[in-house]
Amino acid sequence: MQIFLSKNRLSLLLLIFTVFLGCGQAEDETPEPVTQPKPILYGTVSGKVTDANTNNPIPGAVVKLFGLEVKTEVDGIFAFHGIPYFEEQNLTVHDPDYQVYTYTFTLNQERLTVDAALTPLKDHEDELNAFFESFSELIEPLDFENLPDIQARFSESYVASDDPVTAFGILSGVIPPNFEGVDPTFVNIFQKYSWLQFVFKDRVMDITHARKASIQILLDVDSENAENGNLRHLEANCNFEFRREGTDWKIVYWQLLALDVGLQ
Repeated sequence: MQIFLSKNRLSLLLLIFTVFLGCGQAEDETPEPVTQPKPILYGTVSGKVTDANTNNPIPGAVVKLFGLEVKTEVDGIFAFHGIPYFEEQNLTVHDPDYQVYTYTFTLNQERLTVDAALTPLKDHEDELNAFFESFSELIEPLDFENLPDIQARFSESYVASDDPVTAFGILSGVIPPNFEGVDPTFVNIFQKYSWLQFVFKDRVMDITHARKASIQILLDVDSENAENGNLRHLEANCNFEFRREGTDWKIVYWQLLALDVGLQ
């Protein structure tokens, strides 16, 4: 009986010691502080895309950032919202008529402005000068086989001005009134003259960007009438408006500012 009680006392002492030790350790442990996650901050990236040569805005350029894609507005403006801070980003601008633009940055402010000046792939003035040279070469031979190529120089949306001077040129058969009238106008010219020199000179160009331009030019024409052999000299001060369609410049508007016709 005495042995049994001693064992019970021993077990009880061990139990009390274990509980006491456990309580002591719990009191000595310092709880780790709770770390609050850093808030994710977001900002806005916006800017304007322009032609590096003319400083005019470029509409329709594709701007890419953070897996997002937008097109520039008529005024060349773009904007991205909800771009995270502290992540390196690449903003790229793509346009088929310009070199690709890339800007690398890390956003750390609420609003960031990125203005992109794009470098044209081709010289706009050289292209338009070449347009007029080839246009003259198509007209001067009076070759009816050139008519499809002449018509292709005009946009399907082409229209002539409705002012009185231009109306006179249309009635005289030297200016097409619209796209449908391009072919009949040049058919008439080719039938009417046996010889023709069609020269564009004194060009003053106002280039908006790689897809839009206007040019004031002197059209100098010497001709020989096929019916009576009369020689005629014509000077026409004209204003042309151009738009790039695909890869080609095309005439969208023709205004006759002044016309001087004389017999030789």
